[in-house]
Amino acid sequence: MGKLTVSCIAVGEIETNCYLLHAEGSAETLIVDPGDEARRIRRRIEADGLKPVAILLTHGHFDHTLAVGSLRKMYPGIPVCACRDEKDVLSDPYMNASFMSEFEPVTADVWLKEGDELDMAGLHFKVLQTPGHTIGSICFYFEEDKILVAGDTLFFTGFGRTDLPTGSMAQLKKSLERLLLTIPEDVIVLPGHGRTTTIGFEKSVEGLS
Repeated sequence: MGKLTVSCIAVGEIETNCYLLHAEGSAETLIVDPGDEARRIRRRIEADGLKPVAILLTHGHFDHTLAVGSLRKMYPGIPVCACRDEKDVLSDPYMNASFMSEFEPVTADVWLKEGDELDMAGLHFKVLQTPGHTIGSICFYFEEDKILVAGDTLFFTGFGRTDLPTGSMAQLKKSLERLLLTIPEDVIVLPGHGRTTTIGFEKSVEGLS
């Protein structure tokens, strides 16, 4: 497996972090959380000479999925991967908070669960189920590269809201405890919004751990 290379594009009004992940020396790339601006994402992909092979979703809120439909048309046959517990959130405009925007239901081609290990784009990663922000929130853990793609489960000095449908502060606290206690401190966290951080730094934040 090649060394993980990360590119980030902040898309949409909420500036969601869309990540392009690929192995060093390989054109194959994973698109994580394409929340909007599909054409802009494609321009970045083409500028970097990349070839998308899958779309990974950390959860189903609209600001992480709005560009999925357009990217599917741009890259016919590209599979979408999401947690099986997130099916309703992905398809229901009330549950994914897209009722005030242009909504296109999203479904996955590959349904993921806790403990799944995948090899895609020359990269190996694990699926960690971290409910709380939504019932089917997941993180993608690239253990060899010491990278955790955390979605809205963990931010720099914070975490995602829990007041939307299927959100649960009790579940989120358990998920945060799991991440902060079981993931090595030198692992870099790629959040759904804002700047990167590390597990070690977040363990030191008062009120988070």
